[in-house]
Amino acid sequence: MGTEERVVRKKSPTTLVALFIVSAAITAVLGAFGSIVFPFLAPVSSFYPGVAFQVSFGVWFGIVGAVAGGWLGPFIGILLTGTSVPIAAAVAVGDFFQAFIPMLAFRAGKFDPRLKSSKDWVGHIVFNVVLAQIVGATIGTGSLAAFGVFPWDVFPIAWLGWFLSNVVVVGVITTILFKVFSDYLMRTALYVEGYI
Repeated sequence: MGTEERVVRKKSPTTLVALFIVSAAITAVLGAFGSIVFPFLAPVSSFYPGVAFQVSFGVWFGIVGAVAGGWLGPFIGILLTGTSVPIAAAVAVGDFFQAFIPMLAFRAGKFDPRLKSSKDWVGHIVFNVVLAQIVGATIGTGSLAAFGVFPWDVFPIAWLGWFLSNVVVVGVITTILFKVFSDYLMRTALYVEGYI
């Protein structure tokens, strides 16, 4: 992070377990809330606040945040909507990539989640707001169609609903989360600079 002073502490197993549990719990509750309160098609939501945290947790907490906040939490949240285990597991793979792509991109591209430079903003928009949501919408709605939750001719509508609602949520809420919390988290032992 340049010449700025950073507190770098070794992560204890307890810290990683706590990050895992908290990330999964927050995205499970927000995912179920979005799907139940703002339904669009099946478990596809017209407003899915969980994705803002999926992206943030992947960027802040590395693979722990991507797996817990990106797959396990959404999987539990989808189950809470009454969706079967196989369908929930498949759809949650789309959610996983919505956290994994930002995690990978921010480390490989050396983007700063505090969004201090134009490079950081471009990385955020390209990878978090657009690319991760394209992949997530494709896998998530494709899984629903493949399991017969809705017919394939509905896939484009479901895909567009998933993608557009997530673009808005990540573009607004994740950006706010990054600007408000990243500076603090990056000065604590909670922030995972590498992958784990």
